[in-house]
Amino acid sequence: MPSNINPAKELACLVCPEGYIKVRRNEYTPQTLATSAMSSVPSFDIFFTGPSDDPRHNCVMIGFLDETNGRPFYLAFETPDIVMSETVTTIYGGNRRAVASFEWTAKNYMGLAVIVGRKTPMANLVLPGTSSSARKFLTTDGRAFEWRKTTSVPAGFRYDLYSGPSTTSIATFSRFRQPQNTVVGPSYACLHCRFDDEQLLVEASLALCLNRWLDLHCM
Repeated sequence: MPSNINPAKELACLVCPEGYIKVRRNEYTPQTLATSAMSSVPSFDIFFTGPSDDPRHNCVMIGFLDETNGRPFYLAFETPDIVMSETVTTIYGGNRRAVASFEWTAKNYMGLAVIVGRKTPMANLVLPGTSSSARKFLTTDGRAFEWRKTTSVPAGFRYDLYSGPSTTSIATFSRFRQPQNTVVGPSYACLHCRFDDEQLLVEASLALCLNRWLDLHCM
């Protein structure tokens, strides 16, 4: 990476036009999320910020997949409330490029998802998993993963991502009990990842959004 490129400034340029983020480096020290003990496993944090904690609206995910080489990650969920119209959640990536969408029926019920140009029932992102607290999804390339929620904490506060029936978590979503100052500004949750697959991160985030929505609304 050229020495004259500042990753923090690049991240700010990516999202600041939307008014969501003020980058403040070196203000956050992870205290609740453990770093992977194996140096060979990539590890990074994606923070949840934006003006609301609604999983499907004004939810902004941002961070670095690889801080050394300046690979910023940005994903925003927006569901405008349009009277007399179908409810659609549009998911935007970097440079405000739409990467997926959710088409809800009767405003709050799952309809169709469009991912990488392919339509699939949203229910396929929250299929029954290996236990009553797990929901499975298949990626667009056919791999099986599942989000398992921690039942010992309030609904929506913690989920772990697993590859199929594996017993080793590859990502952990943790919601803070109150907003914290992080490297991207005030945040209300963090997704700690231990893998290097950007498309998986996008599709896992889509499934996580639906898991949080269903659990927060007791559906």
